Amino acid sequence: MKVDQEQLVALVVGASSGVGRATAEALAKRGHTVFGSSRTRLRVNSPGITPVELEVGSEHSVDSAVQHVLKLADRIDVVIYSAGAYVAGAAEETSDELAIAQLEGYFIGAHRVVRAVLATMREQGRGRLVLMSSSAAVAAIPFHSLYSASKAALNHYADALRYEVEPFGIEVTCIEATSVRTGAVDTMSTDKPIRAYEPGRTRVIDGFRRLQLDGPSPEPLAQAIVHAVESRKMRHVYRVGPRARLLPALRSVLPQFVFRRLYGGFFGLSRAR
Repeated sequence: MKVDQEQLVALVVGASSGVGRATAEALAKRGHTVFGSSRTRLRVNSPGITPVELEVGSEHSVDSAVQHVLKLADRIDVVIYSAGAYVAGAAEETSDELAIAQLEGYFIGAHRVVRAVLATMREQGRGRLVLMSSSAAVAAIPFHSLYSASKAALNHYADALRYEVEPFGIEVTCIEATSVRTGAVDTMSTDKPIRAYEPGRTRVIDGFRRLQLDGPSPEPLAQAIVHAVESRKMRHVYRVGPRARLLPALRSVLPQFVFRRLYGGFFGLSRAR
């Protein structure tokens, strides 16, 4: 595969649906060389995107996928990590297995992919890592403790990673958004429901479901990611959408109990303190 030097070679992890798919398609339309990964190659079926099989829970699978891209394109300029397994419910209701799957998908998997590409990017003297975070990293969502924790971990990971890789010309950014219509609401689950939590859990998850169903499509977020990777220099964080920009500002200026009461009330909880 001959790649023009003006093109970016991008690996989009989690390209079979949602933001990952929209981003891969947007990059391909811009003329970049795009490899889109999913657990099975057949799940990525869009024009201009070369499918790659990649299971973020397997170091061997991640390494094999990266080597496959390098064999075909000889370099990797951009990695966009948009994979994850979505779980909602009270912390007490969330089994160890679901908690591990949540952290594996959103955080540990990102670390595996980053480790797999860093040597190549160091040798190239350039590279861009785009990690899909969330406004939940700034303001944890009730009944989404593991999801919120994984996104907060991703943000801190990116902050520390920048110090390490910037001397080699490698940039790192996190994308924060909220209520994007991705279909994640269809996979929300808890495997050990406890009746005591049912009223609050139901209100929060039903409210979150409505927010997502009425939220923006993934395409504007994908365009923001394309803008970031094509820019002269990436910002450390991109907050996409009015809510994503408003939340950090409110949290920084409001007393904690006021913010928690407003935020909890937004999700239908009236007892936040």
